[in-house]
Amino acid sequence: MFSKDDLLQSFASVDEYAGCYFFQHKLPKVIYEYCLKSADKQDLLIISEGVSDKRFSAEVVGQVPDSLSQDKAVVFEIFANKYGFTHALVVPNTYHGSLKGRLEGRRENLYLCIPIYRCEFSGDESVEEFKELRLHYVPTLDWERKASPKLRVYFDNPTTGGGTDELGAFFKWSALLKEISNLNGVASGFIEVANWSGKVIEVVSPNDGEYILIRNRRDEQALPIDSLLDEIKIFAFT
Repeated sequence: MFSKDDLLQSFASVDEYAGCYFFQHKLPKVIYEYCLKSADKQDLLIISEGVSDKRFSAEVVGQVPDSLSQDKAVVFEIFANKYGFTHALVVPNTYHGSLKGRLEGRRENLYLCIPIYRCEFSGDESVEEFKELRLHYVPTLDWERKASPKLRVYFDNPTTGGGTDELGAFFKWSALLKEISNLNGVASGFIEVANWSGKVIEVVSPNDGEYILIRNRRDEQALPIDSLLDEIKIFAFT
């Protein structure tokens, strides 16, 4: 549990609103805005980059379930809001390094609460997966971001020499679109995509300008490129 005096050891000022503490970390080019709801069994922290919205932050932490796990993430649905976020992801202190330093001894029950689009995280990520997604694929501190879907891609393209092993790799949406374009007419190539929910689709291109979308490992549908991209976008973002 954190007190206001605890926070004032590391931050210049601390405000209070709706049962939460609000404070800032100012850097030359950016200001990080913090909201902390502190209680005996769990401390809930929200951080944004350059956006101060006390009401939104307080309402999100107010919806967090009472019982959280020290071993895994939790995803829950949140209220409609101007940012477009649909859910929030809560992770225990082993998943993040927030408030380290002078406050290290208070972090045992510190959970990071992140407003998200549902397609961005599954909620079953390991510590390593969460850190990789957050560092390279989902700018979680940017509340004005567009949705950044979680995509794990396994592909092989003999023509370009590109590909992954069977475990696949996380891809940004733009990178997936590039590989779909590169696959055109590569009969021996393929792209397999898993979305946030674990569902999988596959794309092959037997001839130039021809694409086949495969669902459930067996349901094949020939599609022109525009329709193919529409279907994959729905798969990735919903």
